[in-house]
Amino acid sequence: MSRWVAWLAAALILSSCHRHVIPEPSLPPVSAEAASTAPNDPTPERATQSGSGVARPATAKERAAVDELVRAAESVRQLRLRRPVTIEIEDGDAIANNLRSQIEEVEIERARLVYGALGLLDADEDLRSMFAGVLGEQVIGYYDPDTGRLVIRDDVMAGLAGAFGPEQAQEARLVLVHELVHALQDQRLGLGESYEKERTADADNAFRAVVEGDATLAMLAHALRQQGIPLSAATAGIQQMGDYLDLNALVRGEKLDDAPAILRVTLVAPYLRGLQFVAAVQGRGGWPAVNNAHRRPPTTSEQVLHPDKYFAREPGEEIEMPDNQEVRAAGFERIEEDTLGELELSVYLGQGRPSATDEEAAAGWAGDLLAVYGRDDVAAVIWWTTWDTDADAEEAFRAARSVSPRNSSARVERKGRSVLIVRGLPAKLHRAVRGDFTSFARRIKAAPAPPELRPNLIY
Repeated sequence: MSRWVAWLAAALILSSCHRHVIPEPSLPPVSAEAASTAPNDPTPERATQSGSGVARPATAKERAAVDELVRAAESVRQLRLRRPVTIEIEDGDAIANNLRSQIEEVEIERARLVYGALGLLDADEDLRSMFAGVLGEQVIGYYDPDTGRLVIRDDVMAGLAGAFGPEQAQEARLVLVHELVHALQDQRLGLGESYEKERTADADNAFRAVVEGDATLAMLAHALRQQGIPLSAATAGIQQMGDYLDLNALVRGEKLDDAPAILRVTLVAPYLRGLQFVAAVQGRGGWPAVNNAHRRPPTTSEQVLHPDKYFAREPGEEIEMPDNQEVRAAGFERIEEDTLGELELSVYLGQGRPSATDEEAAAGWAGDLLAVYGRDDVAAVIWWTTWDTDADAEEAFRAARSVSPRNSSARVERKGRSVLIVRGLPAKLHRAVRGDFTSFARRIKAAPAPPELRPNLIY
């Protein structure tokens, strides 16, 4: 298992598909035009559009080296490219600047609103610089489905050529197999189109787990094949590896270590938790089943964390929360709402813990809807959550109460298998909010309805 951990670390640290670096929203496409591949050496360098960093097309020799890995990725993943992938080599500055330029202000503000109101981010911090710093430190290659480009950092390409020794060359090969699987996903499974779909935070975390878990499993399958080991001999162990793998020890970086847990966890989870999920899918139905998971991805992070719920097609309970008239009369306007799901709830409930998550308290999630209200420069949260059983709700209630601010603007309450979380709302409005929640909770049955009979839960 130690070799698997090393290979997984290589994928986590060295690779990234392009559009998923702020927690839960996806990044927009790169605006730079696709580079053309030069047929002969020498290859001219050019400045990037940002004016900092150097990008160039691959040389013929580099292209040939990548083509060998294309054949390996096609073989292990049992898919074939429809057209060649454009290869571009960039230095670290060029990659960092390209990624930084594509972090849209609307997504920064959304993260500030939602996670700032929950106390998971410092709303006064320069979030653009923080996100860009983490990305610049971690991402040194990516596939861009909008332009069909595979961008490779210059030192990774040098490693592929053997400039730094056999170990670095092997890491480079693994990373490029991972990224080439993203190209296969794009050309054969509609990755680019899938990124355009609107999703909740929870559904986006689940979708990204399929994308990255697939590429990481294929990378491991390639490494195992080189040792003569079939993937079928490893899938069961891969599914269990998260039980003893320390993410904080596996993926390190000065800026990542200092980043808030909501960023760290949602950045890393698609690789590790996605790997475990895709291993379960692949072990059950082979690569065709993984292809089907792209076409019909899990709809919740719960389905990723507990694949049996995906196989049973168990959806989350859909909740609709009406505007409270007293809250509106007090000058508060609903400015954002979302479903965060089990993964992000584990981060909220795990505040202050060494692991930064409380997976046990978040397990048993059935559904949630979070609404952010704003008045002047004040942000308040009203969060309705439902749980599989009363016992699950009680465990979540206790965890939520333990991380709730000790002031009059916060409240945590449980009714049956529903839990209410309030933050930042004046105490005089709590009674009205509790009234809506109590009416909602009374309509919740003792256990979730079967998936085929599950209605929207609306007050």
